[in-house]
Amino acid sequence: MSAHTALLRQPEMTRAAGLALGFILAGLACGPALASDSSGPMRFLAALYGHYPVAGHTKPFDVLGAAAPTVFHPSLLALIETDQNLAKDGVGALDGDPICDCQDDSGMRFRIASVRAEGFGRATAVVVISSANDAPPNPITIDLARTDAGWRIYDIHSADLPSLRTLLIQSNRDAAKDAGD
Repeated sequence: MSAHTALLRQPEMTRAAGLALGFILAGLACGPALASDSSGPMRFLAALYGHYPVAGHTKPFDVLGAAAPTVFHPSLLALIETDQNLAKDGVGALDGDPICDCQDDSGMRFRIASVRAEGFGRATAVVVISSANDAPPNPITIDLARTDAGWRIYDIHSADLPSLRTLLIQSNRDAAKDAGD
């Protein structure tokens, strides 16, 4: 009997090797599917932008108030709240709605142009915002992260705002320093 045959006849080794092989194959089979699944982020963004007014429906959506915990990643929400708390005269670095990159969302139309999974629990989306006044469309990039409560916005980038997260970190640092002087 060869060494290979003797090894295969040992039930514990056969079971352990079979389990290990099963886990490896399952990981290989499921890994790419999980990494490339963008349906969750797409649903989150569709629901998020579905809150914004459409002609004839102007139900207010307070993205920086009551709705904020359902929209922003906890770490970005903490930066937003700090910005609001440190703001002089009530206006901090964030002086508009970062979701539409605007101060007035009336007449705006939103199109989710793409959603790309960046690995398990991360995704990047491009949303194109068009206004009623025929201004050129404004694409914004949204970094998403999965939390225990679902998908949330981790950062926002646009032509006018390279990184909401970086803006808030720098602004909060400067405002805290000014408050200490």
